[in-house]
Amino acid sequence: MKPGTGTIILVAALLAAFGIELASHSVGNEALLLKLGALPDNGELHSQYWRLATYSLLHLNGTHLLVNAMLLLWIGRIVESRVNIADASAIYVSSVLCSAALILLVHHLYPKTGATMGASGGVFGLLAAALIISYRQKAEPLDRQSRLRTLLWIALLVGLGISLLPGISMAGHVGGLIGGAVVAPVARLRKNV
Repeated sequence: MKPGTGTIILVAALLAAFGIELASHSVGNEALLLKLGALPDNGELHSQYWRLATYSLLHLNGTHLLVNAMLLLWIGRIVESRVNIADASAIYVSSVLCSAALILLVHHLYPKTGATMGASGGVFGLLAAALIISYRQKAEPLDRQSRLRTLLWIALLVGLGISLLPGISMAGHVGGLIGGAVVAPVARLRKNV
């Protein structure tokens, strides 16, 4: 498969999920988004383990979806251009799962009402992976690598800053970073970048 294909498929899945949200009048309604598969903010899954995946497909509103989809298209394609699609997928999935685990842990310790959803944990994992891979890879000219690393570091710092805002899941973002950072060192690098 051509690099970037997995990212485009994932963005299409996010758009399809948002279509379901629109059709069910769930956009902006955390109670209805919980019914569709968001993570409960009380930290209790009640054996509904499918939420560990579905929460990452749902978004609170169009702006939430747009930001995550655009970042996913940028960072996902960077990662896919440097590792194969299977490894890029493993990075994303591990990031989503680590994000969910940390969200549930924090919300179990500090329960509240509401729901958590969005692809940003996966995006943060891809961001961590892109940074790690950029340091592992020696094929690119140094100035190009340096520019890319600078942009990725800026994105990471801005993202973490945004994570401090009310209503944004710092736990989800940090969990995603951990997931991406754990898998990226073992990802197989493409030979021709």
